[in-house]
Amino acid sequence: MSVKFSSFDAMTRQNKITALMHIKELNNHKREDYYLALHAMLDAETQVSLAAKMIVATYSGQPWVQNFGSPTAPDFRDKIANFLRHKFGFGPEIIEGPEDDNRQLMNQNLQKKQKKFETYQEWDGIFPQSARILNTLREDTQSLINSLLIDGEKVEKAWLCFYNEVLRPFRDCMKSLDGAAAATVVNLARINQPGKISPILQTMFEKLNRPIYLLLIVTSKRGFIFLRDELKTTSAAVVGFNLQTIIGVKTIKEGNLINLEIETPQDFITVPCLESNDAYEASRILREKSVETIEADEEFIDRDFDNELRKLDMLFRAKTLTNSEYIFRKSRLQKMELEKFSDANIEILLTKRFSDSKLGEKFDQQLLKKFTFEKTVMFTDIVGFSSAASQKMLLDTMTLLAVHDKLLMPVIADKQGILIKKIGDALMVRFDDPIGASEAAIEMQQRLAQFNARSEEKIFIRIGINTGTVFVKNEDVFGDAVNVAARMESLAKPGMILITEATRQKIEGKISCVDLGLKKVKGKNEPIHVFTIGSESPDMQKMAELAAIMVQQAGLKKSEAETVEPEPETSKFSTVAQPNKAQETLPDLASLESLSDSPALSAAPAINTSQTKTEAEAIRDPVLEMICAIDSARQNYILAVRNGSKRQADLEDWFARYEEFIKPKLDL
Repeated sequence: MSVKFSSFDAMTRQNKITALMHIKELNNHKREDYYLALHAMLDAETQVSLAAKMIVATYSGQPWVQNFGSPTAPDFRDKIANFLRHKFGFGPEIIEGPEDDNRQLMNQNLQKKQKKFETYQEWDGIFPQSARILNTLREDTQSLINSLLIDGEKVEKAWLCFYNEVLRPFRDCMKSLDGAAAATVVNLARINQPGKISPILQTMFEKLNRPIYLLLIVTSKRGFIFLRDELKTTSAAVVGFNLQTIIGVKTIKEGNLINLEIETPQDFITVPCLESNDAYEASRILREKSVETIEADEEFIDRDFDNELRKLDMLFRAKTLTNSEYIFRKSRLQKMELEKFSDANIEILLTKRFSDSKLGEKFDQQLLKKFTFEKTVMFTDIVGFSSAASQKMLLDTMTLLAVHDKLLMPVIADKQGILIKKIGDALMVRFDDPIGASEAAIEMQQRLAQFNARSEEKIFIRIGINTGTVFVKNEDVFGDAVNVAARMESLAKPGMILITEATRQKIEGKISCVDLGLKKVKGKNEPIHVFTIGSESPDMQKMAELAAIMVQQAGLKKSEAETVEPEPETSKFSTVAQPNKAQETLPDLASLESLSDSPALSAAPAINTSQTKTEAEAIRDPVLEMICAIDSARQNYILAVRNGSKRQADLEDWFARYEEFIKPKLDL
């Protein structure tokens, strides 16, 4: 951008309009020119703001343009000012503390702090020791500085500007800048033409009655130039800038002192006359913080950082940059590139890939490099939970889940697992370490085995594990490796842990495995080599035996417990593809079968083909005949599904609604 904000403000009205018309003629739609036009819309001169409004209108087709509502709205200018403040910083502006008639008391408190320092060599205060010069200030000044901070922001460092040898005791925190005796020593009345230093400083001086000292303050996110008014007021002039917007920091020698020139895309901010050690320390910290605080920005997406880095290298080889400047600028570009391909931008990146076919293979490679990793994915599921939940009170169901979570969640955390999703009784977890995932699975089954041995209520889970390349987005994982892990869980018997060949190779020699051979699973043309772990443990052997007994008691045949593809178990997570949406919500057949376990139905004779006509005619009650017929139809349906027939979601839903709504009204 050819014109910085402060330089624009220093122009005459006609020159401002000329600068804006030049932007219109170029018609290059640069964002920095758009931001200058927004800044110009806040100008006090009506003709300047109208010209700026015309410039802003030419940007209406750009996708990144901000919508501030109707220009005639009373808060229109405030919205623009808040946007620029949030994005770049603010100022120069006046901040006012509350009027306080206890100035004499504050001076007395400051004298007490001074005496305590002389005894203990410590200043009490709200700021850290690295910025202890701020702790020497009076309470009202500290309150002014503290009012600048936003949530989570902390002051980290502060330096005294316009330094001279007389101010050494104040720089070294031996005395307070707000002390009554110091007022004549530290005042800046001798600065006759601050505009020669910088336009920003000129504006700051003009806003105050009698400026007395200037501080450079750095926080965890921003920097401030803080100019204190005379101590009889509660005012200060402040310029704030976001550290991540700093694109250059220069040290300019000024006699025995050093000026810092801080450049942002929108402005130059001059920090005048620092003591040399302070200047070099401030320069280093500002550069480091500029890189450290860079966060994902939508503007990064359109930038070709490889090209920018190549140009930077050319400038360095041409010896137009110093070593320190080259390292600083390169670090900034590298951090921006990292933030470009960050979770915060992933949705925009993928949308851009879809809409812009010119991005090419390189863009895809960058996305894959940033977002794909080898992870180990674990699925767990409580066996028969759907059936149990349909029979028990809701409170009992929630109690069962609470016990399940209390037993298993600490194991996952201890093995550095990250819980991705929890839907009802099912868990989806990812691990960086396959050994950690396997050890977690074994310990989870052992804990449940120990619980089941001493409790009337039993909890059995299946666990499936797979290792492979996944796409990581906002802590979630996607890809075929996730689907295969889900298939392993579906394939497992109650109390069992199944792993794939990929996971077995990672844990070989450290955790023993039992080869179960090749298994055919849904979604794969070729069978998958499957292994089990932990099955040799006495606790888990007992668990398997107990699970088999409990499954039989629940009315499930062995073939049901071992079925390769129980639909409801894998449909609980969006990352597992399910082609038939109607079947995703179908419960276990056991839950459907259990609907006929009520005393009324068990007392009623079932209709079957072996009954004689006389026996059938003995059933006189038509309601009972209907109940028996429905129960017989339900049993026939279950038998047909077990023999390979396709499940019917609508029919199962009818049986469930009959049990819940119709049968109770029959007063049986």
